[in-house]
Amino acid sequence: MKSPVRVAALVVAGALVALLAVLWTREPDTGVSGSSPLIGRLVPEVVGPTLGGGTFDIDDARGRWVLINFFASWCVPCVEEHPELVEFSRRHPDDGLVVSIPFGDTEANARAFFDEYGGDWPVMADPEAALAVDFAVLRPPETFLIAPNGIVVDRFIGQISADFVDDYIDAVLTSAEEGAG
Repeated sequence: MKSPVRVAALVVAGALVALLAVLWTREPDTGVSGSSPLIGRLVPEVVGPTLGGGTFDIDDARGRWVLINFFASWCVPCVEEHPELVEFSRRHPDDGLVVSIPFGDTEANARAFFDEYGGDWPVMADPEAALAVDFAVLRPPETFLIAPNGIVVDRFIGQISADFVDDYIDAVLTSAEEGAG
């Protein structure tokens, strides 16, 4: 006869193996739009030190499209997404900006991530996860698109591409023009 503790341990181990199998075999996220109470509202305050030693204030980015990207060095989809953020930044030197915020990661790991994968935009320090809480981030990668007027346009859960963001911005601009005309 098996002890109840051993049976419970086997059940937990089996459930863990099943969960890991699902996580390893699932399709990667593809930047689906996610609901958020922030959409349609002014972006929360994003002010503070950057890992580069400077200070970032979201208000200084008014007039530009901003991607606020929550990432982690240990997140495989974040690694796969990063070249797309680099490409978006390259395409939009004057009218776009990427801001990265480490999620559940150390500043040292975030620095190493950018040293390895590149990117010349602000990387915010968020050691207390206050920004992640303000944006109700669940897991990386999550990206928020902020319009030039400071309004949160959408939340994207999972990987995004530069083409996806460009197409999305074009659709927003077209919709605004049709609404005004």
